[in-house]
Amino acid sequence: MKMKNLSVAIIGAGKVGSAFAFSLKKKKVNIVAIVDKNLKKAKKLASSVKATYFTTDVLKIPGETNLFIIAVQDRFIRDVSQNLSKAFSRFEGKFAFHTSGSLTSEELKELKNSGCNVFSLHPNFSFGSKKIKKALVDFNQCIFAIESDSKISVRFAIDFCKMMKWDYLILDKSQKSIYHSLAVILSNYTVTQFYQIEKYLGKKAVKSYLNLLLSTIQNIQNSGVKDALTGPILRGDVETVSKNLFALKSLNEELNSIYKNFGILTLELARDKIDNLTFQKLKQILSDEN
Repeated sequence: MKMKNLSVAIIGAGKVGSAFAFSLKKKKVNIVAIVDKNLKKAKKLASSVKATYFTTDVLKIPGETNLFIIAVQDRFIRDVSQNLSKAFSRFEGKFAFHTSGSLTSEELKELKNSGCNVFSLHPNFSFGSKKIKKALVDFNQCIFAIESDSKISVRFAIDFCKMMKWDYLILDKSQKSIYHSLAVILSNYTVTQFYQIEKYLGKKAVKSYLNLLLSTIQNIQNSGVKDALTGPILRGDVETVSKNLFALKSLNEELNSIYKNFGILTLELARDKIDNLTFQKLKQILSDEN
């Protein structure tokens, strides 16, 4: 299918669906329908992106639609797939993807069984902002994860991303849960970390640690992962690591456990930079259950 012939229906008018809608509008892609269980939300988004139709019912999506973007919460994806599979008598030449980070294209098996080409396409991006249009400033800078067991679907997804000027990576089904789990640790749990900083050190400390985080990210961008590592484990500073653990144990047992677990992982990264005796001492300290 040529990208210029796209006719898109977006199912889900929340943050993610809206982000896709505004991005497609910017590229002058034809959006034929916005579907949401909340008719007011569907109407508002349809008006904003000049979509032809808005509805609460996937069965009312126009027949000309050849790309379905399913941007709903994970627990509703399969239901949408089941209902949408009944919307048309023929799905040959049509494509559908969902935007979940954790679920695979298997969630769309009803559509696949109806002849539709299916895949998942996840933007690795934090949609925390309520101002969707403002968030789109960075939308083109994120990397999308493509997953499907269909070569036709993967090829289409690649062409779609290229048309949108989006970077992408391709995942196997077996990698999808790992991909999402690591995203949760990096993004969601970073917020949790800042909550702990604010809780124990006060609001002013948050800015100080934000600067630390940004400088770390800058180091990774400039030097790569291995060369960006700093800190007591890289230096083989057994005494400082011991003091850190003592301080955290008296403060919060969960933080103490986190330090130990990530310390073990960091030892792997720093293995070539410290001597074997120091490595073993650090490993023992970080593995100690007390």
